[in-house]
Amino acid sequence: MLKKTVELIRQQGNDYVIGVKANQKALYHQLQKHAQQECVFSVHLQSERTRNRQTTRIACVFPLPEEVKAIWKGAQHGVEVIRQGTRQGLLYQEQRYYMTSWTQSAEALQTRIRAHWGIENPLHWVKDVVLGEDQSSIATKPAAALMAVIRNLVITVFRRAGHGSITAAIDRFSNDLTQLLPMLDFPSG
Repeated sequence: MLKKTVELIRQQGNDYVIGVKANQKALYHQLQKHAQQECVFSVHLQSERTRNRQTTRIACVFPLPEEVKAIWKGAQHGVEVIRQGTRQGLLYQEQRYYMTSWTQSAEALQTRIRAHWGIENPLHWVKDVVLGEDQSSIATKPAAALMAVIRNLVITVFRRAGHGSITAAIDRFSNDLTQLLPMLDFPSG
């Protein structure tokens, strides 16, 4: 599915940055290996302090192996982003890997990746963490599709009703349909 999406993106003349997760084992390990062994084209370091966090991000752009380029239409570079710092006084470090069709600098790619997280955090993170989408044991496509619709409906209803925290809204309304039902009365059109 993802390869077809990449092909469609390229056919329409667009570029992409795709996050490669550890559950894509072969590709993830390939990128991890090349990030450590290959000569980097570009590096960008960024530090910031927000609320109770100190974060440093290092983005490194490296060449993709030919076998990856052959499989992923338009793929040009890999990007390793190392994020480290403190959250509430505790140290953390995480590494993420990306493939991209862009041939931009590490700074430009890091900006694009961070912009993606502006989408990822309010929607996908809520679906994965708060609503347990990744932990779902539903295996049949119709049931999984229905649950995806329900999750999207929950997020939409609570966001349109002005709730910033989906977790807090679920806690507040899960046992009180008399308060929940009026939120479903949206004007049509």
